[in-house]
Amino acid sequence: MTVALIYHDVVAASRQDECGFPGPVAGRYKLEPERFEAHLDAIAATGVTVGLIGGGSQAALTFDDGGASALDAAASLERRGWRGHFFITTGRIDTPGFLTAAQVRELAQRGHAVGSHSHSHPTYMGSLTASELAIEWRSSREALAQILGEPPDTAAVPGGFLSPDVIAAAARAGYGLLLTSQPTTRPSSHDGMRLHGRFTIWAATTPARAAAYARGDRRAVASLWVAWQAKTAPKRISPRAYEALRRRWARRRSGSR
Repeated sequence: MTVALIYHDVVAASRQDECGFPGPVAGRYKLEPERFEAHLDAIAATGVTVGLIGGGSQAALTFDDGGASALDAAASLERRGWRGHFFITTGRIDTPGFLTAAQVRELAQRGHAVGSHSHSHPTYMGSLTASELAIEWRSSREALAQILGEPPDTAAVPGGFLSPDVIAAAARAGYGLLLTSQPTTRPSSHDGMRLHGRFTIWAATTPARAAAYARGDRRAVASLWVAWQAKTAPKRISPRAYEALRRRWARRRSGSR
């Protein structure tokens, strides 16, 4: 069993909008470098092995979006002898705040796993039509194949909105492993493709909580599962209303700092 954690950009608070997606909603997932290092130290202190999914490691660190700070995050992992998964929003490659094609290639050359995070990063991928889903997964895989010299086997669902259609479209596009935002340690198989859950790390997540996820602490895992279920229900009922509430909450949080 490998416990996978979801990180995003690692960047100073004053420069948050310079890396990855801008705005207060995206900012909730971004860690300052010192806090990220504290997370890694806490995870290392647990004694769990950290590496890539499928390689026998007990924990895996994944990074979504493909923001410009990815190489810095990769360097932090490398100093500990670790490698991670980096999921790239291919429509953002070579744009301000995101990795260049050369940097994506460099990540792979340094031993990290590079995968798809869709082409345009839809907020609610589960609400797309079948043809739109096919374009998102296939366009992204083809773009990464051109950069890496071979198509990636792994993808991660953006936005946390999972559906059977999202899974089926990823499988048809040729991916062998799909990572989700479901906080579970139990992998499954659908349409001939493996599904693997992950545990979201927020800017407010403490190093101790990240370490608890990494070691599979039952209480920490159960707590995040309950929170995720509570969030998923309104998201499925009305993604638009949920998004409006989420943005309002994020603005209030940002204004209270």
